[in-house]
Amino acid sequence: MMNKRITTPYIKKNGQLAETSFEEVFEVVARKLQGVETNQTLVMCSGSYSNETLYLLQRLARTVLNTNSLGSFDYYRRGTDFFADKNDILPFAEMFQSDKFYCIFPNVETGHGTSQQIPETLKAIREILKHCPETPRYWFNMPGTLHITDYYAFFRSVNFYLIQHHLEKGIYVDVLGKNYGTYKQELLADDYEGLLRRNSLQNTDIQKFVEDLLAISEPAFIVWERWLTESAYHELENLCMLLDIQSKPASGFLTIKSELNSQGLHDMGLFPHIAPGGNALNEEMRQKMETVLQTPVCAEPIDVASTIDRVGFRNVLLWNALNAEIPQDIVNQLRKADFTLLQTAYLPDNSELYDIVLPANLPEEVSGTYTDTAKVPHTFISELENPLEYNNLQQITKIAERFGYAFPENKDDAFLEYISFMEAGCHSSKRHFFK
Repeated sequence: MMNKRITTPYIKKNGQLAETSFEEVFEVVARKLQGVETNQTLVMCSGSYSNETLYLLQRLARTVLNTNSLGSFDYYRRGTDFFADKNDILPFAEMFQSDKFYCIFPNVETGHGTSQQIPETLKAIREILKHCPETPRYWFNMPGTLHITDYYAFFRSVNFYLIQHHLEKGIYVDVLGKNYGTYKQELLADDYEGLLRRNSLQNTDIQKFVEDLLAISEPAFIVWERWLTESAYHELENLCMLLDIQSKPASGFLTIKSELNSQGLHDMGLFPHIAPGGNALNEEMRQKMETVLQTPVCAEPIDVASTIDRVGFRNVLLWNALNAEIPQDIVNQLRKADFTLLQTAYLPDNSELYDIVLPANLPEEVSGTYTDTAKVPHTFISELENPLEYNNLQQITKIAERFGYAFPENKDDAFLEYISFMEAGCHSSKRHFFK
């Protein structure tokens, strides 16, 4: 059963949450967070927000709250290397020309491996599959196919077999691929039999899979990202380069992300080492941000997970509109923190852990842009009336005002600001690395 939808703020008084005004909440937030030392405030969010809101949230953290301690519930302790260049991702439109789908996600056609409710981010794939009835599917973990529990070990064993039998081919091996020699040397020094045992496979299983894959001109790997570790993701990239899969128009890989705008978390810079535009947050980018924003930017390096393990954070601010699962050690931080804040559309069962609760919009109540897994931006127009006095973006702007900062007041101004950090041109020097 869905928890209570909230449309007004709450504040803790005498140990209990009570409804209050936005004005009181904004004043309390400013008073509690004014002058806090560098990186003492943790700001985490989900991917259920527009690009404009995510951009302003990281700006609030880095320029107003003096913190670079940013993170996402979905990528916490999983790594952040799940965001390939748009030129390396198979676009949705080109999947209609693929010769075969290698499916590593819940079977949305039969319901195998899914809950009763199909995740929102899988619905687009379901519609594509409906329009490709003649395209063969290879569903992992189905009768007659390989049963895989460790995709890192599987992709790495496939890559080992390809190189050991001199089956690698194409422009990435011969010309474009970087670090190939080192990767090949390290891979062939690995324990191939040990990799096979991690999935209870035999060499003949890998041989048969490779033969099937080599017989396909334009294969497409469609992957539910939550089923991959960061290292498994790397080995899938390596596989696609080893067989020149990336260079063909209707072949490659597409990772299906967990939330509507998971890609936006990366592109808007919601990680300590990533700046708006998906660029590395180095000294050059810090200076560019300060020039554009005309204010100091906190870019102090920090590892959020290790900081939680060692000393924790003084303040914890969570933007979690649709109640994405919060990692347990973040929940534990809430119990220890001096000040806690949650923005959500639905009051959670553990609402007593928060000093402030702000109401959040549902995605369909606000307009803005979102970015799909292939890095294609989409404009969304609100379909439902906004029931909040201040929408998600305006709440961030109003908090910034209490600290004396002028933020963009609407989504269009926020859009114009964040695209100034997007780098045009070819990024080939950063791509095609065997990892």
